[in-house]
Amino acid sequence: MKVVQLLLAVVVIKQCFGQYYLNITLFDILKSAQQIATGLAESQGNQLTADYYFRYTTNAVLGFPTVWTITAVNAICSAVLSEDAIHPSPEDIPDVEDISIQLRTPCNVRSYPIKELIRIVDDPDFNITKKVVIASSGWLTNANTSDNMLQGIGKAYHCRGDTNFLGIDVGGYIQTLYTWSSLNTQRIGELLAIALVDFVEVVPLENIHLMGHSLGAQIVGETGRHFSRLTGKKIPRITGFDPAGPCFNYGERLTTLSDSDAAFVDIIHSDPGIAGQSEPTADADFFVGGRFPIQNGCTDATCSHQRSWQYYMESVYPGNEYDFLAIRCTSLLRLEQGRCVGAEYPMGIATPTNLQGLFILRVNPIEPFGMNATLNYTSPLSPCGACIFPNLN
Repeated sequence: MKVVQLLLAVVVIKQCFGQYYLNITLFDILKSAQQIATGLAESQGNQLTADYYFRYTTNAVLGFPTVWTITAVNAICSAVLSEDAIHPSPEDIPDVEDISIQLRTPCNVRSYPIKELIRIVDDPDFNITKKVVIASSGWLTNANTSDNMLQGIGKAYHCRGDTNFLGIDVGGYIQTLYTWSSLNTQRIGELLAIALVDFVEVVPLENIHLMGHSLGAQIVGETGRHFSRLTGKKIPRITGFDPAGPCFNYGERLTTLSDSDAAFVDIIHSDPGIAGQSEPTADADFFVGGRFPIQNGCTDATCSHQRSWQYYMESVYPGNEYDFLAIRCTSLLRLEQGRCVGAEYPMGIATPTNLQGLFILRVNPIEPFGMNATLNYTSPLSPCGACIFPNLN
């Protein structure tokens, strides 16, 4: 009966919001903007900064209506999952035979079955003395498409030259209905954890760094949890790029990436409350531009959601490690008012692994996104890390 009621609620929400957007007019938008501005001024008085005022009103118009919708969807999804009402067909459940790990070099991508991950150490392009990054992309993505997270961050690490960069190819298991894709993160994470048990017998555990975007962040979170269950040890570091928010709630059937999943967990939040989770759950949580869902330079949630891994990618390039400096703070307004004091810490590749707390920072609307970029800045558009074929003429 509860499931029926929830499904009816979905229809009602869809109808209500659909009718809302159909009937909205420019007058309504202007009236809402005026009400927002008046309320904000009354609540904060003369303490408001111009930048914060602009960010608040922009997000109110572009992001907050979507936040309301996502909040309702998340509540419904969690309730449905708790009722155990979704039963995917066998072909929708991740099969170990369909999942592989890619060793990505500037010019080649070689795949190994996940259950034979240990074979990668014999690949001539794998250096057992170097660090190992294993990354997973997010919902509706594919490891083999161009211009994706794995390609972008992989190129950055290739530019550094000190890391073996591996990508998780999950086939189509997170390209299906979002709720089923969310459920699949558990099984995929477990399969990777099982593979890592043998892998770390050869590769030092302290060299492993897992990272993922959106649903990929939830995959590596489950990997860390299951690896601990299997071995009693913790993955040294897991980095989440705007972990998927809808359907993932701490302590529920699908629990979100949190500080207990690795020795150190850091999260870059760029679209909180819409595509990404809204609450801090890591050892170090970086809320870029405060806890607003729309990033500086973006006009929608999709752009903002992608920015999380793009910020990290920028930090990986040599000379950019300290371009994103954040301060321990609870809101953008407090930061703008100068009420947050203390040391600044880098967000990205150079984040100290003993860091604790919630951090706020601002970014530029265009590259370089890091506001502390120097003359030593390396652009992700540079040829560094790309495949350069020799001149055959």
